[in-house]
Amino acid sequence: MRKVSYLSYNMTTADANDPDGIVPVGRQFDFIGDVETEEMILVDGDESLCLGYEDVKVHHDVYIGDMMEYKATLTHIGNTSRDCRIEVFKLATPAQRAGKENCRPGDMVWFDEPLLCTEGNVRLVVKKHLQRGEQPDGAVREPWRHLDDFPAEGKPKDTITYRYRMSDRDVFYGGGVVNGARSITLMEDAAKRMMAKAFENTGRCVEVEKVRLYAPCFAGDYMEYIAGIRKIEGNKVFIEVRSYKIIEVPENPPYPSSIDVLEDPPLSTVVRFVYEIEEK
Repeated sequence: MRKVSYLSYNMTTADANDPDGIVPVGRQFDFIGDVETEEMILVDGDESLCLGYEDVKVHHDVYIGDMMEYKATLTHIGNTSRDCRIEVFKLATPAQRAGKENCRPGDMVWFDEPLLCTEGNVRLVVKKHLQRGEQPDGAVREPWRHLDDFPAEGKPKDTITYRYRMSDRDVFYGGGVVNGARSITLMEDAAKRMMAKAFENTGRCVEVEKVRLYAPCFAGDYMEYIAGIRKIEGNKVFIEVRSYKIIEVPENPPYPSSIDVLEDPPLSTVVRFVYEIEEK
């Protein structure tokens, strides 16, 4: 059983409510809640109920433009209670905010060691009759397998993984379906994170070469986006992003809070972006 869960997010202006661009702690708990819930799904196949948090310490503020990672680590399993350690890390921040001078648009500082911003403990409960047993780990075994729609030679050398849970905020169509444009936005977030890590600059998207939608996603689905650099030509960077569905709400769940981890996560969407970096 996988005892550690991760989720990702790049903070935007919609997340901040402070004149200085600070993201409220409450917004952090939106993602903390999702990542701790994933760990419960892995343990019991159920979304669980959160009983409360203890000793939550905020070490560093989070700002617009920060690239964040949320981590939940299972620490205890009781009869119905489950405990997790929660941690929030900042992977990168805008260079200007970090105090760098003569910054280009899109310049970022990618930390050699992720910066721990928030940590604490959470207790959750899954009632006995809702416990469905240990679930698959939801690992994508061959993310860069050959696709006829996207011919390429081998696997990208540089890759990153970005994980997110779809919610009602992401839904556009009836039936809880997330529109393709929202998926592309999240895949662009993954591509920008790839750019920040490889070049310490998010670059500028100048072309979307191709988009292929294979399977729809819905509110409640946990998605994994894997971005890789296919090639570099001058100041242009060609990035391919593939999304996989890791966890989904079953069509006929045994209980309203039941949710399934997929043993063989299906491919959902593939996008090829072209980014351009301004020369120094």
